[in-house]
Amino acid sequence: MVLALSHPDLVDRLVVVDISPATSDGAGEFEHLLGALAGVDLTTLERRGDADEQLREAIDDERVRGFLLQNLRSGSGSEGGGFRWQANLDLLRRELADIGGFPDLEAAFDHPVLWMAGERSRYVLPEHEPAMRRLFPRTTQVTIKGAGHWVHSEKPEAFVSALRVFLTAGDR
Repeated sequence: MVLALSHPDLVDRLVVVDISPATSDGAGEFEHLLGALAGVDLTTLERRGDADEQLREAIDDERVRGFLLQNLRSGSGSEGGGFRWQANLDLLRRELADIGGFPDLEAAFDHPVLWMAGERSRYVLPEHEPAMRRLFPRTTQVTIKGAGHWVHSEKPEAFVSALRVFLTAGDR
């Protein structure tokens, strides 16, 4: 969103998935998830399933674990053996407040925007709509029934369908 507002010439259309141009109140959830990932003993892993097992108690949703485990990399060649997280967990944990914030910008992005939200999400709320419409006046909002924050992994067919319609439509 910030890139589109700061450099609209670089963005033709924008898809915003289950987040708003507001400070997020979900820091606790992400602190928990990042802490759980950081708590995985990478030195004991022989396969990805071992990490899944270590995370099972802290993250009970199999889809969320599966999504997060996509960031687990197996070393090979010059990197050596073993596993590592692709994401810089220390940096993410340290900068979470800034990541969850949104800068005060006066710009507007006058290109098509698809704003997708999960029906059960805490990240896209009615009180966020005025800011979204001010910053992104050509917004189309789609709410995915039965989904929470992890829209793309909870309801992938509905997510892809809405995305396909938006991306293949002419300039609106």
